[in-house]
Amino acid sequence: MQPQIQADPERLPAETGEGTAGDSGTARDPYGGSTAYPAWRSEEGAGGEAGDRPVAGVGGGAHPYGGSAERTRHPYGGGRSGTLPPKVEPVQVPEVPDVPEPEPQRIGRPPGGRPARPDVLVALGPPRSGRHHRRGVKAPRRTHRPLLLPLLVLITLVAVAAVGLFAIRWASEPSAAGITLAVGDGQSGDSAFQAPGLPGNGSRQVLTSVASAGSTIVVVGSDTTSAIARPLFLVSVNGGKDWELGKVIGPPGYEPAPGSPGRVTGGDGRWLAVGTDTPGQDGRGIWTSADGRTWTAVDPARLSAFLGQDQITDLARTASGFVAVGVTTLADGTLGAVAWVSPDGQAWTRIDNARIGTSDKIRGIQSVIAKGDQVVALANPGEGTATVILRSPDGGRSWLRTATAIPDIRPEPGALAVGSDGFVLVPTGQRFGGEGVPVHCSPDGGEWSPCGTIGPLSPQGSGVRGLASSAAGIAAVAESAWEEYAVFRSGDGKKWAKSSDLGHIPGTLRGVTVTDDGLLVAGGDKRGAGDVENLPVLMTAEKGKEARAVPLETVAGLNRLARDTASVLASGGAFVAVGSANGDAGIWTSGNNGANWKAVVSEWLGGSGRQALTDVAHGRDGWLAVGSTMADLIVTRPLLVTSRDGKAWRPGPALEVPEGHYYLAPHAVAAGSAGYVLAGEDQTGAGIVPALWFSPDLKRFTRVGKLPAGGAGVRIHDVAATSSGFIAVGGTGPAERESGVVWVSANGSTWSAKSRIVPEDARSAGLRHVVARDDRIIAVGTALTDDGTRPFSAVSRDNGDSWEYSWLPADENAVVLDLSAAQGGIVAVGSHGPSNEGDSSVWASADGLTWQRHTLTEDGLGGPGAQWLAAVTISGQRVIALGRSTTATTDNITIWRSTLTTEDR
Repeated sequence: MQPQIQADPERLPAETGEGTAGDSGTARDPYGGSTAYPAWRSEEGAGGEAGDRPVAGVGGGAHPYGGSAERTRHPYGGGRSGTLPPKVEPVQVPEVPDVPEPEPQRIGRPPGGRPARPDVLVALGPPRSGRHHRRGVKAPRRTHRPLLLPLLVLITLVAVAAVGLFAIRWASEPSAAGITLAVGDGQSGDSAFQAPGLPGNGSRQVLTSVASAGSTIVVVGSDTTSAIARPLFLVSVNGGKDWELGKVIGPPGYEPAPGSPGRVTGGDGRWLAVGTDTPGQDGRGIWTSADGRTWTAVDPARLSAFLGQDQITDLARTASGFVAVGVTTLADGTLGAVAWVSPDGQAWTRIDNARIGTSDKIRGIQSVIAKGDQVVALANPGEGTATVILRSPDGGRSWLRTATAIPDIRPEPGALAVGSDGFVLVPTGQRFGGEGVPVHCSPDGGEWSPCGTIGPLSPQGSGVRGLASSAAGIAAVAESAWEEYAVFRSGDGKKWAKSSDLGHIPGTLRGVTVTDDGLLVAGGDKRGAGDVENLPVLMTAEKGKEARAVPLETVAGLNRLARDTASVLASGGAFVAVGSANGDAGIWTSGNNGANWKAVVSEWLGGSGRQALTDVAHGRDGWLAVGSTMADLIVTRPLLVTSRDGKAWRPGPALEVPEGHYYLAPHAVAAGSAGYVLAGEDQTGAGIVPALWFSPDLKRFTRVGKLPAGGAGVRIHDVAATSSGFIAVGGTGPAERESGVVWVSANGSTWSAKSRIVPEDARSAGLRHVVARDDRIIAVGTALTDDGTRPFSAVSRDNGDSWEYSWLPADENAVVLDLSAAQGGIVAVGSHGPSNEGDSSVWASADGLTWQRHTLTEDGLGGPGAQWLAAVTISGQRVIALGRSTTATTDNITIWRSTLTTEDR
């Protein structure tokens, strides 16, 4: 079991608590992801990611933006979630109108059975008629006389038989009024979408925990370099000689992974990694492995023992399986202790606070270690400042509180170790004069007594940073000077001797382990060349020898260029793509049908912190691209840039950010005859609400003051201009019970809600993208059904009052990630297949109801790994789509070009 080393409380007095009740414990990650982790050192300017300032107490939480700083589109998308930062002003929730919230509107039953052809949707009856396509929400229900019932039954049977014959015939032929897409061609977009000449590559990687068993060493962390964050597993199976990326079965593909691993432990054929952040909409991350090399995400259905308000802080490998400990929020709002035990990391049993200690005695467990099934843990006290020492004789199933009170002990990982005679406990992150840091020993965790001293230590350092133990003994890492470290070793915790110097290690060290052969392995991260670049650091030290840095640049697939193409639009013969590159906002333009692209170089696209553009629109007053910029380590503000010709860009009108609104930014934009509408979200300490803005002329935006039902619980994902104004679509409710949201506006300033949409036979459904074409509105989303994840479309010809629907054809789980419409037809792009192994997919339709699917398997659009298309636009008959192709060791941008034609039959 390896420790996780906490930040220096003496150097961060404003950020670090003393492990007492009320400590917030949130580790903020301004570069995306939601990983919480303690650290050896984490100060701005001292290496590591700025803002990674952990606090003792309740333990890590989600970063203040609750997800990637670059907005990610995915089937369940939506608001960010996580632990909110303290001391912020309450949200100013828009006034709730005096109208009831619309009830969910069921929009018909899906067609039965599977399509007869995989590329053509089978429907019952003609596309534009029949009650299976349209719910007549305004039509009165008719009654019939009893004497006419037999005749009506006979007529109905005949009609059903006729419809069945028509369905069989229609399924065997393409739609007569449909459209076709040419096979098209795909190519790599890496050279087309060059990043401006900035230092570094914008990589954002953090190593959070290290563990070893035998000759296997596993280092875990997070990688938020790409648009979709991925969990990191670095593995050596030969005692640290060679390193490789571990294989992760499951996301990331087009779906974000549920958190990132913050702790890892294992041995004897069973390994476990867990996320230590507060679970968000993407779920809780727990992974298991038989060998440390191949990791599988645990099915969320098996994690019912973990509640939404639970937070895992540490875990240990026991003789009978695993024990995890943490903090939970009780019904009365106070914090309490919680633990979980599992034989295999898959099936879990919850040990609630009533069986550990009431909240007036214990406010959460922060650290745990095991020797066989004897377990010792450190907890925050309910009252006072003395750390509570807990022990369990049966692998964490039952707990006892010891009467021992040891001064200067902080409840944090790294303070506990296992020696040959039992357990060892030391104060961490504190200076001690004289001989050095006192050591306490116990045979079983019950009675503790002083047993030794680690030192002498330099007064310029901050004492012991953490312990690690294995069959080779115990290692203590101590800071001897600023970013200078030394290693002390002991067999039983009583006699200590300096073993080696780690020397100067820049950045933030977060975890350490010692192998059974005595090799010390320490992991962390440091600043890179760019202002947002963060690179992993891995050090090893043999007993009696100086440390050496593991050359991580040689690990295939570890280093990646930060670059994302989030949206693309064609207008007036010009193509504009927006996204991010090397940590700054990115804009690329093309004047020859998307064949060649040129990066826009502008001072308005960069700056300190991270910038990203997520959407672009073109209207009568020119181009508008929207996104976000980090004003500082806490606040993210709107980023708007405009252009008359798509080539020269300048700052757009400023959007007001009131005090206490720490994330306020748009992620979608639409341009119509009335002006421009922005949609985004507003996060404060009181929660998250959607945000809408309107401008008639790109000179000044006004935020919409009144949202339907105050916008409570709603996530707006997309907006579009219609013939009668604007429409916004999204979802409300948790991912497993979501329903589609539709808002409409005639002027961009006043909005009203339509009935919520949930397709028949769907457990959950949300709308993600919307376009308008001619007299109709076409929205697409993703539904959870008994058959899996299925994309669907909803079409309205009366401004959202009533809807027709269709399932988009798919043989496996599929998702639509973008939608575009032109006079020639409608094109949706996304992925078909499992998130981590799906291929790029395209659907085409003439009316939004009858769709043909085109699976793309060549030119980097299919094959091993995950491929998907995430942005699409149509210019005349030319279709341009941008996406990604990823494997465990590669990450590439892809371009697909095709031609859209109408079938005349």
